[in-house]
Amino acid sequence: MSTIQAKQVVKAPLASAARLLQVFLDAHPAHAGGGVRLLLHARNLERDAVVTLVPAHRPQDMTPRFTVHWEAEEEGPYPVFDGILAIEAGDDYDFFRLALEGTYQPPLGLAGRAFDAVVGNRIAEQTASELLAEIAGVMEARIRDEEAAKRR
Repeated sequence: MSTIQAKQVVKAPLASAARLLQVFLDAHPAHAGGGVRLLLHARNLERDAVVTLVPAHRPQDMTPRFTVHWEAEEEGPYPVFDGILAIEAGDDYDFFRLALEGTYQPPLGLAGRAFDAVVGNRIAEQTASELLAEIAGVMEARIRDEEAAKRR
C-alpha cells in the first residue's frame, strides 16, 4: 500500500465548510453508481474519475469529516484510492484546511510497485493536491460571490 497526504488552505469561514463542499459537489455531474464524476489532474495527465464522499462524522469531531473513494472511470491499470477528507480549523475562524489522507494499491504487481516508488507516488500526491486546490478555488469563489451580494 502507498499513502497520500495533502492539505489545502481555504480562505472561507470554518462554519461554512460543509456547505461549501456541497456546493462543489453539486457543481459536478452525478455518476450512476454514486459519487460525482471529476477530471483528476497530475502533471500533464488527466483522467476522469468517480469520486465518492460519504459523511463520516465521529463523536469527537468538531468539524466535518468524509470517507473518500476514487477510481478511474475507464478500466485500466489505475490505482483505487480510499481515505479521509477532513476539515481542519485554522488559527481563527476565517480560514480552514482541507486535509486528505489515504492509501492506494499500485496496480500491476511488482512492476507497479517499482513505478510507484520512482514516480507514481509523486503523481498520486500531486493529483490529491490539485483536487484540493480545485475544491478550495470553488469554495473561495462562492464566498466572494456571497460577500459581494451582501454589499449590494
